[in-house]
Amino acid sequence: MSVDLIMEDARWKTLDLMQIVNNAFNATLWQLNLKSENFICCVLACSNNKIKDLNIQFRGKNTYTNVLSFPSKVKLHEVKNRSKSESYVEPYELGDIAIAYEVCENEAASSQIEFEDHVCHLIIHSVLHLLGYDHEEEKNASEMEKIEVQVLANLGIDDPYM
Repeated sequence: MSVDLIMEDARWKTLDLMQIVNNAFNATLWQLNLKSENFICCVLACSNNKIKDLNIQFRGKNTYTNVLSFPSKVKLHEVKNRSKSESYVEPYELGDIAIAYEVCENEAASSQIEFEDHVCHLIIHSVLHLLGYDHEEEKNASEMEKIEVQVLANLGIDDPYM
């Protein structure tokens, strides 16, 4: 299995979250020509309060957020060197993702998009962070957004930036 899912908040059970997370994870790695079984990550499906605690603890920010990514010590060039066709004995740990139910639900409603599609987008976004992508500079943000939109399109989900 490529993704470990910890469902801390029972409201996540209203979705087929494991399917959404696996689809997002696998499609993102496929888009980058990486073989998904060579990588693993863990996703914590939690509440606003839990993600706020994590945001305080790890980022020093006393606010709610939709998703947090905690990359392992991976270097992007190391990940990119793992070609799609190669197989490894032990999968490489990319890191952890935490996603908050209430924030995601509210964002989806205010953007008038399907909750499941928004969650999928945030997982794709987070997997890219685990792989070393960022959006601090315009050039990097544009590259990251382009990948997100393509992965979402491959999954039959509309461009959330339109």
